[in-house]
Amino acid sequence: MGGGTVDEAERARELAAVAGERTQLLIETLATLDRKELEAPSLLPTWSRLNVACHLRYSTRAILRITRDALEGRTSAYYPDGRDRQRPSTLVPEPGEQSDDVLADWRRAALELDALWSEVDVGAWRLIVREPQDNPDLGDVPLSRFALARLTETDVHGVDLGIGFPDWSDTLIEVGLPVRLGWLATRRANHRAFDRTIRGTWRLESENGFSWTITVDGERVESAPTSPRSAAPTATLCASERDLLALLLGRPPSGAVTVAGDVDFGRSFNAAFPGP
Repeated sequence: MGGGTVDEAERARELAAVAGERTQLLIETLATLDRKELEAPSLLPTWSRLNVACHLRYSTRAILRITRDALEGRTSAYYPDGRDRQRPSTLVPEPGEQSDDVLADWRRAALELDALWSEVDVGAWRLIVREPQDNPDLGDVPLSRFALARLTETDVHGVDLGIGFPDWSDTLIEVGLPVRLGWLATRRANHRAFDRTIRGTWRLESENGFSWTITVDGERVESAPTSPRSAAPTATLCASERDLLALLLGRPPSGAVTVAGDVDFGRSFNAAFPGP
């Protein structure tokens, strides 16, 4: 894997297909659990497995609605009633629902989304999803961003469940790593506080030749594939591409992450960029 940028729209059909397959596998795996196992804690602090399932069910419903709105030229919000007001209710079953109802409803929504996405071409994947002006949250992004978001949520939360779900897909790593690194230049954090005092340059490298350079100086962020013009690193972080992506997502690595140069600065990456 090299250190170049990725065209999300060109990969969107693949992202959508893999996300669909992984979602159905995850639902099938969860369906093998009894109620007590499903309501047990996940590996994600304070979240039960059922909380995670409800979150993924809501995400599927929201992306289905957003896709329809985008294709029809309408504005659309991930949380129509506002993130702070609506999000807590999306993490638990709806009144009268049992855990198996959540899984069945999630499966229906997932299949409906898969069918809709199978008809979307590259041009449509490039459509900009625009939010209502009075309800900003994710920002105006291309529809393809939701294909990557869905695969990310499915793969990452699938592992968070602690039920033996297969580790992150190659597609997620190949697309998600360069895309998320590219976001750092314009998006410091998603609803999280970050340390504005950190200054310096990280180089992220893998043994397969991936190399990316990120510089922070107050509010200024530069993030791009490493080139002869890149700033010299204050610290270099070396890990697998999977674990470099884990660093960006605030998840523990599956292998070793080595730090060369200024070790304290190297370890401050998550304070400057605190997760998804």
